[in-house]
Amino acid sequence: MIIKDEDKKVSGMFHFVSHDAVSLEEFIKNIPRKGNFKFKQESPIVHIVCKSPEDAEKMLKKSQETGWKRSAIISFGNNIVAELIGTEKLDFPLIKNGKLLVSEEFLKIILEKANKNLEKGWKKIEKLTKSV
Repeated sequence: MIIKDEDKKVSGMFHFVSHDAVSLEEFIKNIPRKGNFKFKQESPIVHIVCKSPEDAEKMLKKSQETGWKRSAIISFGNNIVAELIGTEKLDFPLIKNGKLLVSEEFLKIILEKANKNLEKGWKKIEKLTKSV
């Protein structure tokens, strides 16, 4: 994502968002020319509704076995919800007062890393799905 560099959510803060791999050319084409923005890649997050506390515990064990580093039960109300969060995250200032703060070479490296992180996240979800 390319998002406005704000302390809290504001209207129109998302400038560019993709859930797919992004080429350097596509990314550069979407860099804003005014304002303050940051690059942000969020970790995958999965929420699973479980029938019982025992099922939730089994889900947490499966999540750990399939590479999810952060997992917890986040609700015990009518629905028992397990939350799985990956660790594939990137976040840094990109644009300050309309000026690009990093080189094209750095962008190329970071996009390769971000695309690998995205692939790792999808593989982790696939591995969990097969495990369940």
